[in-house]
Amino acid sequence: MKKFEVIYTRVSSAAQSLELQETAAKRYLESIDLSGDEETIVYLSDHDVSATKLKMDQRPKLVELISLIKECKVEKLIVYKRDRLARNFYEFVDLTKIFIKYNVEVVYTASNEPPFKNKLALEAFYGMFGQLEGENIRTRTNDARKQYPSRLFGYTRIKEDEQVRFQINEDKKDVILSLFEDFRNVQDGDQFLNFLMVKRKGLNNPEKLFRILSNPFYAGHYETKSGYQILPHVTPIIDLDLFLKGKSKLDEYFSYYQESLEGVNNQFLVLPNCEKCGNVMKHRRENVFDVGNFVCSNNHKRLSITVEELNSLVKKTLLEHIQSISAKHLKSIISKRIISENKRLQKELEVTKSEFLDNSLTLSTIDIKRKPAIAKLLDKIQSLKDKYNDLEQDLQSLRKLENEIIEIHSFLSQLKLDFTQQDLQRLSELLIDKVKVYETYVHVELFLSSYEKEERVS
Repeated sequence: MKKFEVIYTRVSSAAQSLELQETAAKRYLESIDLSGDEETIVYLSDHDVSATKLKMDQRPKLVELISLIKECKVEKLIVYKRDRLARNFYEFVDLTKIFIKYNVEVVYTASNEPPFKNKLALEAFYGMFGQLEGENIRTRTNDARKQYPSRLFGYTRIKEDEQVRFQINEDKKDVILSLFEDFRNVQDGDQFLNFLMVKRKGLNNPEKLFRILSNPFYAGHYETKSGYQILPHVTPIIDLDLFLKGKSKLDEYFSYYQESLEGVNNQFLVLPNCEKCGNVMKHRRENVFDVGNFVCSNNHKRLSITVEELNSLVKKTLLEHIQSISAKHLKSIISKRIISENKRLQKELEVTKSEFLDNSLTLSTIDIKRKPAIAKLLDKIQSLKDKYNDLEQDLQSLRKLENEIIEIHSFLSQLKLDFTQQDLQRLSELLIDKVKVYETYVHVELFLSSYEKEERVS
């Protein structure tokens, strides 16, 4: 009996295009040395068919696909993503049972879609996520954005006769070309940081530079699992060889950039709050390597403070506080708080566990025909499970905090007060609750409220 390779595609509305799914299928066929015109290949497309609004038996081409499978005529099914087949968990499970029973090889062509597994439990798990509409939309459109971005620095998007092409913006072409050529000449981390600081028209944001340098679109290509594919609708600004030479060292320099940036970001000990509105203040700087200052996010312009000034006040408060208390007293205060919090979390953990067991028992005894009720119970059980895990994590953090008391004791026992920046950072995390910036002074609130300190701005 002749068996077929079936390509199934679906879009939910008439305004949507099947082009992305069809292109992905064509690339897959080319990867296995097929042109797509073979007699054994069958194309089934449900256009303007919503899997959310219509049940499986209301989607004509999906019904035809199922019929072919049950007639043992399908060897391989090629589809973009699982959500093209079904969005409903139970429908997806029913389809998966059919695939497994009739030994159909399923190939998903989306770049980030997990491959099909011949295990119902695992596929059911994937199908559960098919109901998360927001994530599906994001994932489904990701490939389209890479190949057909709505806009991209250096290009003008043109649509003619229902075809989209990208034309080079001549005003920005030289800037992009020089960016790639200059990057090719970078030899070490320091040169790379200097490269990022060079002012270029429209390109003064390092993150934007990274996006451009890592995007093969500028070479008229698109990255897939099998390599780089030509984008015929794109006029390249650079050649692929220039792009690949930069790409090979970009990851290394990006790590160096992150480390350097982290070093700058770690210069401030705490994030202060505006006294007037209570919001966390914004950290502003002239460039990514500037330590900067804090300003109110609600534009209370008179409330601002430099990072250096805030650090100085916080450091002074911490050191005076350490000198004013004994390690024994500190341990006693924190231990009492830990015991109290531990009791609260344990009680909440037991309540959550009880609710989880009750809902699980209800699920195990419910009528299988009550699918909507089962779905709600599954959601509730998952929510309780997540809550239980969060509570266990909080309890684990409390146990960790008990050990951190030893660290605090070690800090206090030094008494030389010659702490490193890392020591001060650790102390601020352990002892400082909140910092409020007023017009004339800064108020440092400690977790141990009886030891609050205020420092006036000079």
